[in-house]
Amino acid sequence: MNLKRNKVLEVSTIKKNGITIKELPFVGKINLRGNSKDREFMSNTGSILDIVIPTEPNSKIQNTDFQVIWLSPNEWLVSFLNNDHFLKIFEELNIKLNPEKTSVTDISENKTIIRIEGYNTSELLKKFMVIDIDNALNSNLRVAQTIFVKIPILIIRNHHDKDIQSFDIHVNRSHTTYLRDLLLDGCNQFID
Repeated sequence: MNLKRNKVLEVSTIKKNGITIKELPFVGKINLRGNSKDREFMSNTGSILDIVIPTEPNSKIQNTDFQVIWLSPNEWLVSFLNNDHFLKIFEELNIKLNPEKTSVTDISENKTIIRIEGYNTSELLKKFMVIDIDNALNSNLRVAQTIFVKIPILIIRNHHDKDIQSFDIHVNRSHTTYLRDLLLDGCNQFID
């Protein structure tokens, strides 16, 4: 039996006053847990992913296929930019990592991703979050776990300093429409 995957929002992309709000609904995601001080875990994970997972708080490492996002000293999110590699990596992590010391969980359907892009995007986000977004996300290698109004989110900066601003917001599927509606309402202050 195959499960039917559904996006959360009926309209995937909305543009308003120079800001684009878009759902990225079918992104494969793996929650990876292990001890970053365990050499075997770090070595095996690095050989499977072909990158060293980040150990610096609130950071990410990325290649053309996926990004590995630090969530806590013993937890990471592997978010796939190219879903073709998801199943292979998921299976390899489950086979090669010690199940008594690690956890590998498919959380693809747990959250969806809302991407917001535009020149006023950080100003829009500041209306809804208590963190200093300019400081917390001061480079395209930074991420933050915070509260958007009352919603827990993971926010990832995608852009370089001179690029058009772009952020991905990982949000529980049940909060997606509410978050999108708040962002759309907040766009009213910007004139297109």
